Amino acid sequence: MAAARTLVAPRLAAASTFASLHCLRPLLPSRLAPSPRAALHGSAPRPGPRVALVLSGCGVYDGTELHEASAVLVHLSRGGAEVQIFAPDVPQMHVIDHTKGQPSESESRNVLTESARIARGKITDLAQLSAANHDAAIFPGGFGAAKNLSTFAVDGKDCKVNRDVERVLKEFHTAGKPIGVQATLPMGLRRRPRDGR
Repeated sequence: MAAARTLVAPRLAAASTFASLHCLRPLLPSRLAPSPRAALHGSAPRPGPRVALVLSGCGVYDGTELHEASAVLVHLSRGGAEVQIFAPDVPQMHVIDHTKGQPSESESRNVLTESARIARGKITDLAQLSAANHDAAIFPGGFGAAKNLSTFAVDGKDCKVNRDVERVLKEFHTAGKPIGVQATLPMGLRRRPRDGR
């Protein structure tokens, strides 16, 4: 028993010292602050879920909708998730001049390169994404989903889905892991409530 106390005492003392540092508590979520019991058992805070965020370019009319991608990233960050961002390394269907809402005939862009703008350069080719390494996959909205991740914008219900997108969706579905998709309709296209407001 004396040997056990000798081994446990330093851990309990360290946990008590850390717990008494009130100035650190606002910086650490309560679920990450080690308890005396955790110190006793030598356990560490559990890491958050690993989430794959799949982008389709940069810009609502020809890629990922920036507000949606940002909102997802903020909420995942607040929830303690470890996010890895992916996009297919393919040419965009076309480039839209967002100041005019018209195609820019003289430009061509790459989906991975454009998505890197949102990811601040920290992005991986979608071909590298494996459901085995992630707990969930999320696809933010934007017309890029219909133009760059599939041919829905041109072919409608007879569209083809990018082969890596299809593979990822099937892998996550087969593994029983969550798949999140997000789409926000512009204000003019939203259905009005039944009371007419």
